[in-house]
Amino acid sequence: MKPAIALPLLGLAPLLGASDLLVKALGIALVALPLLSLFGLLLPVLHRALSGHALWFGALLLAGVLVGLAQLLMQAFAFELHRALGPFLALLALPCLLLVAIKPAGPGAGLRQGLLFAACALLLGALRELLGHASLLAHGEWLGLGALHWQAAADGLPLFASAPGGLILLGLLLALVRLKP
Repeated sequence: MKPAIALPLLGLAPLLGASDLLVKALGIALVALPLLSLFGLLLPVLHRALSGHALWFGALLLAGVLVGLAQLLMQAFAFELHRALGPFLALLALPCLLLVAIKPAGPGAGLRQGLLFAACALLLGALRELLGHASLLAHGEWLGLGALHWQAAADGLPLFASAPGGLILLGLLLALVRLKP
């Protein structure tokens, strides 16, 4: 399986848990992008110093430190969003470990994986909010985007706002990606 397709599968818990609203998806994307980029930049240092099981333990420790730092920064600057994302921030260590599983693909591997994760989160968040809540940018005040809120006259389908609906949408998106030649 290609790493570009495996990343959303490895990061399935934060993708599905934190993408029911576009604002939450934007929040997790804004955390994941610098987190994966920084992890990708620091990973070659770990590869030079460690190997085997020690490399995995070192990478797990590095991912935990970076995720903890991101959580502290979010508590300080976006507390409501931090509360809304809950435990899904800690699960961002899983996509970091994917970078260890694939062989070093250069200094931009973390940035590429971060961009892919962010794009998946934003697309899934927008679709889930549109279909599930019939709104866009609800709770935008968490990021200072309160004036951009849009609400449809009709109600959404609550299935898409829940995790099973997110899994269905993610499956449909992956099927669409597979359809492309």
